[in-house]
Amino acid sequence: MCHDRISLLCRILILTAVFLLIPAGNLSAGEQNDWRVGAGLELFPSLLAADIDIAGKSGSDGRLLLVLVCPDRKDRAEEAALELKKIGQIRGIPIRIELTQDTAFKEYEHTKAAGIFLISPLGDEFESLVRYGRAHQTIVFSPFEGDVERGASGGILISDRILPYLNMESLRLSKIRIKPFFLRIAEQYE
Repeated sequence: MCHDRISLLCRILILTAVFLLIPAGNLSAGEQNDWRVGAGLELFPSLLAADIDIAGKSGSDGRLLLVLVCPDRKDRAEEAALELKKIGQIRGIPIRIELTQDTAFKEYEHTKAAGIFLISPLGDEFESLVRYGRAHQTIVFSPFEGDVERGASGGILISDRILPYLNMESLRLSKIRIKPFFLRIAEQYE
């Protein structure tokens, strides 16, 4: 437990240092999105590990299904999948990663995902993912500005540092319980 806290704090400090060294004004919109995806990938596993009920979200194969939603950036999604595969497990539970372009999430209607991560910003299709997350007690993580306010369970908040950003109403509606330590360090949108 203490190791998890130290690991999360180290990730936040490293992300903050990198953010301060890169002047955002010099990045194109695509580069900013890629940077946000990279920062989000650092925090996503920690948010999943903070889900009190994560152990009950493994599939019949005993693994946690993490779905990367990539309607237009398959190359970036494949890179992200490789990055996530390096962690191998969350709280001792092995992970399985799938990529999908199905923003309506219809192919997962009868499948339980432990977490959903957006690789690129979505328009109106975003609502389908939020509905799925709430119906299936699944964390929907978007690193893109404004998505936590639109209903994503979690994301990142960039100010003078990078913090986990949680939508408390979405978590409540999804019946997702987060460990108190994570709640103390995260920014919360009510």
